[in-house]
Amino acid sequence: MAYEILDELFEKISKVTSLKDVAYHQIKEGKLNPIHKTSTDTLGIDRWESGHYANPVYIKDTFVLQEIVRTKAYVAISDTKNDTRSSEAFFFFGVDSNLIIPVIKNDEVEGIVCTVSINEIHNFTQEEIDECVKLVNDYKDKL
Repeated sequence: MAYEILDELFEKISKVTSLKDVAYHQIKEGKLNPIHKTSTDTLGIDRWESGHYANPVYIKDTFVLQEIVRTKAYVAISDTKNDTRSSEAFFFFGVDSNLIIPVIKNDEVEGIVCTVSINEIHNFTQEEIDECVKLVNDYKDKL
């Protein structure tokens, strides 16, 4: 997969949400596998990748991911500290808000696109969510 395609998608999502931390994770062997993210000062690519490899995120152990895989629907969490669906990985990476959109191919969740806010709560609007879901769906065949 070409990172240029992901960078293009991430840029469009950033314009919609005004958030700079956007990432794509592939679901493989029952866990999240970090593929690519935007390069930011708040969460650099190296720290993000090494954090995922040192602390694997397994679908079976993560309620919010189980929900996404089961329902094949997005999850928007505006305040991770006060939402029971939040996973330990959110806190490990300092995520305050997270929009998780599944990448669905052949009726299976193949991966997720996460748009996060770090060190500040972001209240996702329905308009932002709908536009981001549309963008991910428009790009899913390229991912």
